[in-house]
Amino acid sequence: MRKALIIITITVAVLYSCTHDRVVPYKTSSGPIAKGDTVCFQSDVLPLFQTYCASTGCHDGKNNGEDQNLNLTTYNNIMQGIVPFNTDPSKYYTVIQKGSMPPGNSPKLTAAQTATIAKWINQGALNTSCATATCDTTKTTYSNGVSQIFSTYCNGCHGIAPGSGNVVLSDYVSAKSAGTSLKSSFLAGINYTSALPAMNMPPSGPLSSCQVKQITKWINNGCPQ
Repeated sequence: MRKALIIITITVAVLYSCTHDRVVPYKTSSGPIAKGDTVCFQSDVLPLFQTYCASTGCHDGKNNGEDQNLNLTTYNNIMQGIVPFNTDPSKYYTVIQKGSMPPGNSPKLTAAQTATIAKWINQGALNTSCATATCDTTKTTYSNGVSQIFSTYCNGCHGIAPGSGNVVLSDYVSAKSAGTSLKSSFLAGINYTSALPAMNMPPSGPLSSCQVKQITKWINNGCPQ
């Protein structure tokens, strides 16, 4: 009986020693990542770094801004200052979150844009992209569609008066003025057909065909609010 009890005890001990820790799904600071709620680096995050941090004369890798030739125009370079799953040691996020970058009176990222970067980091800071959705050509007013494009791709240079080239796109009155008085050059710029390549906008690369259609329709319709 004693021998049988010893065998049972050993067997139970072996079984417990062979079990694995329970796998617990990773949770971000804002809760579990919802299905279909992944931040797309290529369309949601990269344009923010390119627009607000790597505009001409800043961190565009051309040795003409602060920190010499720091380049924040590509995923690999941006990841030099990002720690996946953790915003606290991610230096490129913390300087944005604290408002010290972009510097001085340069246009700042909005709270929503900063939250998007934080969410991307908390999801693992992956080089994700999204399938192109059907173009919604109904989003062709300033408040519904156009201002969001300007905020993501343009306001790093055109967010605060006087704005690059004396163009401000961060408020409706100023954007309408640019869309009407500079109609031809505005349309050429977003279509990347300007006579001078430097006039093509945004400098980081062309907008999507859908975004070009939305802005074009907005301008041709008289720049409705």
